[in-house]
Amino acid sequence: MKNFTWWSPTIVIFGKGTIPQIADQLEAVGAKTALLLYGGQAVFKSGAYSQVTEALTKKGIAFPELGGIRPNPRVDKVREGIARVKASPVDAIVPIGGGSVFDTAKAIAAGACYDGDVWELFEGKIDGLKTALPIFGVLTASATASEVNTVGVISNPEKQAKTSISSPFLFPRVSIIDPAVQFSLPEEQTVNGGIDIMAHTMERLFDGYEDAELMDELGYALVRNMMRLIPDLIEQPDNYNARAEYAWAASMAHNGSLACGRPTRGDFASHKLGHSLSLLFDVPHGASLAVMMLAWARYLYRSHPLPFARFADGVFDVFEGTEEEQALEGIELLEDFFRSVGAPVTLRELDLTEADLPHLVENASTFLPFGVLKALDRADIEEIYNLAY
Repeated sequence: MKNFTWWSPTIVIFGKGTIPQIADQLEAVGAKTALLLYGGQAVFKSGAYSQVTEALTKKGIAFPELGGIRPNPRVDKVREGIARVKASPVDAIVPIGGGSVFDTAKAIAAGACYDGDVWELFEGKIDGLKTALPIFGVLTASATASEVNTVGVISNPEKQAKTSISSPFLFPRVSIIDPAVQFSLPEEQTVNGGIDIMAHTMERLFDGYEDAELMDELGYALVRNMMRLIPDLIEQPDNYNARAEYAWAASMAHNGSLACGRPTRGDFASHKLGHSLSLLFDVPHGASLAVMMLAWARYLYRSHPLPFARFADGVFDVFEGTEEEQALEGIELLEDFFRSVGAPVTLRELDLTEADLPHLVENASTFLPFGVLKALDRADIEEIYNLAY
């Protein structure tokens, strides 16, 4: 185990009927005005919006609103939010939604306290951020763990870039997670979110580090349980216990704890490769990960069999054969699971053509180098996208 510092200051209020407590939390810090952020109609259908606004009204807290935040959130909406906050200051940002809404909240919270254009923070000037507006969030779709971490991912179509910021200032102060408001999520979103949770875990398991076995075992257990929970929720979307375990698994997978004792925060090459898919073709994040993680693993398992073989053993009880044989069987079983829940496993299933591959390679190459198990170069990513096709 390597030395580490793990800091998780977010207060999580978890369970049925907890959403109205958001007003108590804002009142406790003296907030008088909060900017509400949300996406589309799902926030109204789930009842989360009405629970938040009724609670804020009772406490006399004003709530200007900014809706229309889309999946794969974009910097133009962030800039709109920043302009509104700078014109009419607020005491806090209240995202009501999933990872896209929380990520947008983080970018607005940072940009409202930064003198330059917010995209400069995404281009590496995050050290210039000295503070951020506080975030008090209500989670309505679990996947990204943005509710418990410092990371915000935003797309900039003009620059052909999808990338992230991270700062300790961007930990939400409070995140409320009521799994019951996730009953109405579409099946596809449950599947994609579950794959994102699995991918956050596997990005740590596949970093090639051999001496954090406790973290590895926790990761294997998390993946195994997601393989139980996703089918359960397809069959019974209003199963509260399954929703609750799924929601907490999402927070655990990417709150930083699985990286404790490791030399890096994880590999995340598959995420980078998937970002280009989401940016250029608006592919849902989880779907992009299902395709790219399999292709990335198939590209590397022969030269780096050990982490994949250990995964095959820890998740699928594959313990016979050479390391390379175990690794390949584990990858094939993971693909079988993705197929079983209706996830795509090739670029063709995402309606891409061979003519699209050079665009993906070109876009992903702008972020090189990336990858921990192997630092990828342009030839590597070209081959991985070809394998994904």
